[in-house]
Amino acid sequence: MKVTHNNIKAFLFTPGKYFVIPDFQRPYSWVKENIDFFLIDLEEVMNSGKNHFFGSVVYINEGDNSVIIDGQQRATTVLLMLTALYHIVEKDPSKSAISAEQIKESYLFNKYSYCAEENRIKLKTVTTDNEIFERIFENQQLDERSKESRLFRAYTQFYDYFVKKNMLEIYINTLERFEIVTIALDSSDDNPQKVFESINSTGKPLSDGDKIRNFALMLNDKNARQIVLEKYWNKIERCLTDVSKDYITDFFRNYLTSTLQKEVKLEQVYPEFKRAFERSIDGDQSNIVRLEEFYTNIVTQLDHYLFLKFNLDEGSRYLTVKNTAFRLNFLKIEIIYPFLIKVLDQYSKDLLSAAETQRVFSIVESFLARRIICNFATTGLNNLFSILHKEIENYLANNPEESYSNILSSILLERSGATHIPSNAEVELAVRTSPFYTQRNYYNNFILSSIDDFSQSKESALLKQIANGDVDVSIEHIMPQTLNREWKEMLGSDYQEIHDQYVHTLANLTLTGYNSKYSNKDFDIKKSMENGFDQSPLLINRYIKEKKKWDKSALDGRASWWTEQIEKIWPLPTTTFKAPSEDVEYLFKTDDDLTYTKVKSVSVLGETTNVSNWTEACEIIIEKFFKENPNLYDFVVGDEFLSRYIRVDGSQLIKSIPIKDTVYFLEGGTNTNYKKMIVRKLTEYLDIDESDLKVVLVKPSGVKTGGKELNDI
Repeated sequence: MKVTHNNIKAFLFTPGKYFVIPDFQRPYSWVKENIDFFLIDLEEVMNSGKNHFFGSVVYINEGDNSVIIDGQQRATTVLLMLTALYHIVEKDPSKSAISAEQIKESYLFNKYSYCAEENRIKLKTVTTDNEIFERIFENQQLDERSKESRLFRAYTQFYDYFVKKNMLEIYINTLERFEIVTIALDSSDDNPQKVFESINSTGKPLSDGDKIRNFALMLNDKNARQIVLEKYWNKIERCLTDVSKDYITDFFRNYLTSTLQKEVKLEQVYPEFKRAFERSIDGDQSNIVRLEEFYTNIVTQLDHYLFLKFNLDEGSRYLTVKNTAFRLNFLKIEIIYPFLIKVLDQYSKDLLSAAETQRVFSIVESFLARRIICNFATTGLNNLFSILHKEIENYLANNPEESYSNILSSILLERSGATHIPSNAEVELAVRTSPFYTQRNYYNNFILSSIDDFSQSKESALLKQIANGDVDVSIEHIMPQTLNREWKEMLGSDYQEIHDQYVHTLANLTLTGYNSKYSNKDFDIKKSMENGFDQSPLLINRYIKEKKKWDKSALDGRASWWTEQIEKIWPLPTTTFKAPSEDVEYLFKTDDDLTYTKVKSVSVLGETTNVSNWTEACEIIIEKFFKENPNLYDFVVGDEFLSRYIRVDGSQLIKSIPIKDTVYFLEGGTNTNYKKMIVRKLTEYLDIDESDLKVVLVKPSGVKTGGKELNDI
């Protein structure tokens, strides 16, 4: 290893030098803000005459080649700047005392080198970037997607900045004051992959996608490296990084969650990928057959991901579900992707028919649409959709005559708590009372446009026009958000109560292209004005046309109308499949290990409540106990164990959970067995009868309760 104090100008000037960014490196990632800071530093150094530390460059010498392990972003940035200056001076030589030819030959091109023709340009960058850089250097036309690349944007930013200036040679000479530390490695030094992973770069931190790229393209077998790069990784790179954002981490997170059938968090993506890779090749990186099997599966899943994420279907493989997939994509609820990737994989292998696949997609849409209408959060859905396919397959193994969609419907209908599908009664109540308008704008457009799309055709024409920007529609409050005198008179003496209840509900919302004109005008004017409701071609406005006034009666009628539409468009799934009951009652006086158990419901003093987790169950139990005995806290304070987990001051707890209808807080950061101990101590103090307190467990993991062996989760 040789460490040298240098400057970026001298480093890039080296005659005959050819700089290579290895394939395992990420594409160019600097954005406008990074370039802005670089230009500010450049001006300050030029004006002050002081030196500026620009960071380090780590490289491996391979003959005339310098393979840059770290410092890629800085080196590429300076070469982009010099390319912009070269083109400016080539067009107008008066702008620099250094000629365009000198700039080209000194920093950008190996004119007299004996290297191969493709090495004449002094920088070879990674995969998709390399072609773009060559076209920029040659001043050739780029396609629209290439113009969106960060390379071209940086080049354009430099060009626009310097084209207005003169004496450009000063900026080139100022690069002498951009000091760097160069670290040259040789074959006796650490593996470049280890160096790459350990470097604390002054640039952007590595994403898990960057680390996966590095790992995938630094195999110890050269032939294996070449196959992975040319047959698989080039496609991954081209599909996921040839625009301004790198989706590699996002894809592998979805791929791993789908493949492993468990939720993979962002920080787990790289380590989980390495584990999956090692399991697949069994430690032999030169096993081409296993490598190809591993990566063939990845690029197959990539096609599914691209279809779900970007509506891409180059081979027309997904025509059956194309429309529904577009609708789901519009919602931007990507936690469903791992499950749908599995569904599409089953479809591509002819394990699911086209009709069955469409039924599954429609059920998922109904599930999400009903939850949006009821204003339910997405909390917990990531775990549900990460294991959903595995749960369906487990039932199919014992019930092969059942259909995939039938079992899916059964599972969703059986859900309780925060991840359940809303019933028709819940939907009806939400339509009348939930402030639907306060949700995300694309949720609103999705629901409101569906009236026209489902009534007129099987294709989501209106939603697609909204997504493409072909129509300019906005959400209109029929009864305005601010009431004038005429509206108050129409609504009657209870106008404030009616307004507060209905103003943001679905009953009072519609779509229009003339929202700014409608404003808070009288209802008659909104109907009869040019392009008003009476002239609207949208079916969603048909009910409004029929009304002479918009009062409580009209709002109630439209709420009923909405409920009917929702039940037609997003019906509650139906099923003939009933999963065998695996629920087991647990009595708190039995001494069992409840680790990994899942609670379904809790019964306290004869009142049963469905719950989705142990914290919720514990909170409900303690709330009931406090209602039964208002002086219970006196006992809690005097108990060394309980006083650590139930407090008046929630700030004294690590994860405080307010106990409903009390002034107390529960520590939510405890494990299940601690929660059990808290409840047992309170039960013993209050002398609660065994039959008056119990929970129902669903599929606990390997514990015995009440003498019964319970199944794994």
